[in-house]
Amino acid sequence: MLKRMGCILLDLVYPPRCPGCGGSVDVHGKWCRPCFAKIWQPRMISGSHKAGKLDGCYALTSYSGDMKKILRTLKYNRALKYEKGCQYILEAFPWQDRLATIDAVVPVPLSARRMHKRGYNQTEVIFRPWVERYGCWEDLLARVRSTEAQWHLNKQQREENLKRAFEIRKDSFCVIGTHLLLVDDIYTTGATLQECAYILKQKGAASVTGLVISSGAV
Repeated sequence: MLKRMGCILLDLVYPPRCPGCGGSVDVHGKWCRPCFAKIWQPRMISGSHKAGKLDGCYALTSYSGDMKKILRTLKYNRALKYEKGCQYILEAFPWQDRLATIDAVVPVPLSARRMHKRGYNQTEVIFRPWVERYGCWEDLLARVRSTEAQWHLNKQQREENLKRAFEIRKDSFCVIGTHLLLVDDIYTTGATLQECAYILKQKGAASVTGLVISSGAV
C-alpha cells in the first residue's frame, strides 16, 4: 500500500514522459508509439559471428536520433533518468526463447579509472534490473589495462587497442561449458565485444552471444 502511494506521489511530482519527445505517457520509461517506431530495430547484427569469439550479437535499436542522445547523456552526463526507458526496450526483446539456455549474463567492464570518474558502469545501469528478473548476473570480466578512447579509431586500431585489456576475475565461477550472454550499451565495430568473447572462450565458455541496446550496424 505504501509503495503504491509512493508511486502515485512520484507520478504527481514527476509525471511520466516519453524518453524521446517528452510527451505524456502512462508509466515511467514508456515510449510513445511514434518515438518507439523510430528507434526500434531488433536484429542479429550482420557479421557479428566470429569463429572463436562472438556467436553473433543482437541489437534492439538504431543508434541515431533520440537513442543516440539518450545513451550519450546517460553515459557522460549522469542522466540516469533514462534507465527506465532503456529497460522498456529490453522488455520488448522479441526472442526470449533464445535466452532459455543462457547460464549467466556478463557485462563489459569499465577500467578502474573510468569507473572512478563516472561513478557507475552504464551497461550495468541499463541491463542489471532486467537481467535479475530472468537470470544470473555475473561480473566475470575485469578491465586490467586502460585503453585509448575508441571513437576516433578505425576497426583495426580498435582491435589493437583492446588486446590484453580484459581478464577473467580470479573469484569468478567456472565458465567451462557455459552459455553466456555478453551485454554492452553500443555495438560500433564490435571490437570490444569480440575481445571479451575471445577471453571467455579461451577459458572454456561453450558459447558467448552478444546483446546491445543500440547499434549503427545492420
